[in-house]
Amino acid sequence: MSKLSRRKLDPKDFGLYINNLWSAFTLADSKESIKLLFKDIFTHTEYKMFAKRLEIARRLINGQRYEDISRDLKVTAHTIATISNVLSEKGDGLRKADEWLLRIEDKKIEAQRERTKNLENAFRQKVKSRHKTLLGAVLQAGVYAADKAISKKIKQKSAKQILEI
Repeated sequence: MSKLSRRKLDPKDFGLYINNLWSAFTLADSKESIKLLFKDIFTHTEYKMFAKRLEIARRLINGQRYEDISRDLKVTAHTIATISNVLSEKGDGLRKADEWLLRIEDKKIEAQRERTKNLENAFRQKVKSRHKTLLGAVLQAGVYAADKAISKKIKQKSAKQILEI
């Protein structure tokens, strides 16, 4: 991560700069706006690092082991320990972020279930209506065929009868 200049700023001014940073994030009206702001303020490496830190925190909160996190995210045990220390000392922001993301994930899963359920229902309705149509057609064809067969039998019987004159 970049280092802060050794030259001291006036604490009031620096507090204003920090406040402006928080305000800029807060006032961004969309995910796209925040993405643009991040890309302009942070280096490519820095925002990748922030993303990994958040994911490390989420996995620690969910009880994942250091070895698994290290292997999956390609981070050192030291990085994981640093985030673990943040979580044990404070970590309210990381926990809140995890809660927000879990809610979003739950909503996505529920929406997917709803879509699947709706597709299944639509398919069932289609099959039912086809089945009714098919069954009706089979019954109609069966009745027509049976009527034809009966008529043919009657004609054959009639043809075999000897008519009295």
